[in-house]
Amino acid sequence: MDSSSIRNHNERLILSLIWKTGNIPSSKIAQLTSFSAQTSSVITRKLEGAELIVKGEPVKGKVGKPYLPINLNPDGAFAFGLMIGRRNAELVLMDFLGHIRAERSMYYTFPTPERVQQFVRDNITDIQNAISPSFHSRIIGIGLAVPFELWKWSDVVGVPMEEMNSWKNFDLTEEISVITSLPAICANDGTMACNGELVFGQGCVINSFGYFFVDTFIGGGLVLDGKLVLGQNNNAGAFGTIPVSLPNGSSTQLIHKSSIFVLEGMLRECADQQAFQDKCSKIWYEHESIVNQWIKDTAKGIALASAAVSAIVDVPNIIVDGNFPDFIRSRLVNSINDEIQKVDTRGIVPPKAKEGTLGSRAGAIGAAFQPIASQFFIN
Repeated sequence: MDSSSIRNHNERLILSLIWKTGNIPSSKIAQLTSFSAQTSSVITRKLEGAELIVKGEPVKGKVGKPYLPINLNPDGAFAFGLMIGRRNAELVLMDFLGHIRAERSMYYTFPTPERVQQFVRDNITDIQNAISPSFHSRIIGIGLAVPFELWKWSDVVGVPMEEMNSWKNFDLTEEISVITSLPAICANDGTMACNGELVFGQGCVINSFGYFFVDTFIGGGLVLDGKLVLGQNNNAGAFGTIPVSLPNGSSTQLIHKSSIFVLEGMLRECADQQAFQDKCSKIWYEHESIVNQWIKDTAKGIALASAAVSAIVDVPNIIVDGNFPDFIRSRLVNSINDEIQKVDTRGIVPPKAKEGTLGSRAGAIGAAFQPIASQFFIN
């Protein structure tokens, strides 16, 4: 390893430590990194000169002279996050502390490359103007959160296959990079939603968990010992494919039992209600009996899948989030915990379902953190 690589690693180590702790005195940095006081001071001065960290007001301790707490500079770096779903897209701008400075949403019946590209073109300049023009050069990249093989399953949600097939040979990463003039990082949408929860939500207090995100299709992710599990094909935690039983004794994938498109079908059949677009739809409030039945069925599916996940990787917690109002999330999680008690979990410790915290923005938030993490932090 050459000297520049060592320096880069050491800078990342200190930035990662500050990210995890915040308001940390320089003496504590040296102690926790095992650097000498001089080495720690040299690196922190360099990071301060690059405007990546800032020193706060002096804090008087119990003994000794006051110390200057060090924190990340929220304006030190920025990144975009773009989530492309089957019914909606989300674009956010994140700062160095993970705060969302601006966001835009678009809803559609189904996504096409042209729609997504136009959405980015229409909003990228406007959204970056949420920060000072002097900071525009600090936008370091854009993270993308996209369903695996988006063109598949078009028949399930009733969209034209020929239009969805246009995704097959479309290089989203390259095209978004050209539009934004930024390096782009692409990952699975469920994995990125899980990443958002890991970094900014329940992951701050829960070390290992399975993650279910209920959207048009249900997806998920997996965190073990504080690390996001990606898998060989970067698609670990694709829990929507887990087999679950049906009342007639047959089985199907969890996607067909615990997804929002199932609720859309119930509404069309029972209430002659066309598909709705987003979590703010009045349908969540106006069709209580249908929504209640969907919650019950969805909870049964997730409870069975949760037991399967816990049997394989022994996670004590299942975190559930989705593209719906907070009160629906609360009711769904309560119902999942009730249903888990009915599952035969002999041989394992039954997992506990908990609410996620990020809602419909989870995928975009997790994606936006990727460029920042890859450039400044140690995994």
